[in-house]
Amino acid sequence: MLINISTASPPYKVFQKKAAEELKKRMVGTDAVGRLIDIASNYSGIDSRYFVIPDAEENPSSKFYSDNENYIKPDTKTRMKEYETWSKKLTFAATDELLNINKINPESIERLITISCTGFYAPNYDYYLIERFNIPHNVKRTHIGFMGCAAALIGFNSALEALSTLSPGKNILLVTTEICSIHLQTEPTKDNIMANLIFADGAAAALFSNSPDKKGLKIINTASYLFDGSSGSMGWEIGNFGFEMILSSDLPKLILEYAMPRLKSILAGFGVKKEDINHWALHPGGRAILDSIQKGLELPDVMMVPSRSVLKNYGNMSSASILFVLKEILNTTVIEKDDLCCAVAFGPGLTMEVVLLKGT
Repeated sequence: MLINISTASPPYKVFQKKAAEELKKRMVGTDAVGRLIDIASNYSGIDSRYFVIPDAEENPSSKFYSDNENYIKPDTKTRMKEYETWSKKLTFAATDELLNINKINPESIERLITISCTGFYAPNYDYYLIERFNIPHNVKRTHIGFMGCAAALIGFNSALEALSTLSPGKNILLVTTEICSIHLQTEPTKDNIMANLIFADGAAAALFSNSPDKKGLKIINTASYLFDGSSGSMGWEIGNFGFEMILSSDLPKLILEYAMPRLKSILAGFGVKKEDINHWALHPGGRAILDSIQKGLELPDVMMVPSRSVLKNYGNMSSASILFVLKEILNTTVIEKDDLCCAVAFGPGLTMEVVLLKGT
């Protein structure tokens, strides 16, 4: 059962208009490139995002992508050192809040699930979480890497499997952190423009337990689906200057025409119809993505509020985003006993992860 979620954001809040202006300066290209940036920014559905990089702040004392007023392209090693620093800071912050709010003794954590697709180092941040919070050194660990925006729901599947073997009084901690801003790419391509204008940084921590005295959302079922011939639709490659994103402009169409019918089929396999779902946690991959989901499921605007709110105020934080949406639902919505909540997210290629939860 999902008990609670805490989140953490970097200190630098960047408004979308300012981000677009900064992007124009760095993407040296034609006037058409500038117009594309403006169109993508205005249509993004995003008002602000949070970055670990201070470059778009007003009069920052230092910049990551500039040196003496000259724009630079930090190499991948430099970017990974920044990832290491901030992944620790943000996961520590989200975990500390979660444990304190829920009065959880770290010694009760029997399973630790960590998630990220924007960087790596070894030992990973799970090692430092164990040290920082005195989590038992024999905790069972799982790391889910490079599975993109859907990875947190893959983590829910791991949590569901672990719950069946959890010792009495013990808990599962799931933590995800994504530092997308360290992968700015300035070649004036459509993929880079879209990636630079929607992705953001953030971390989230989720607590799972089987304790009968706790209330939350019970995981009823999970499902995964990989769509044939979709390997070029979404993904990334590790370059000499950070990770290079692949974002097909056909993604919204693929989601509408293929993913939504498959989602209805998955729900039918769970024994429910879309009309039975009381709450929808939909990954805010971008405005066009949410529009396709809403159209494909024929959802009223009120059902889209949590996802659109996270997109508007935080952008797309890759795997962390769906936990931000679930937290929004937990904090702003009354979840009655037996209410159904469906969480949906998409990953590289085009893969879809689905989790069905029920109020307790």
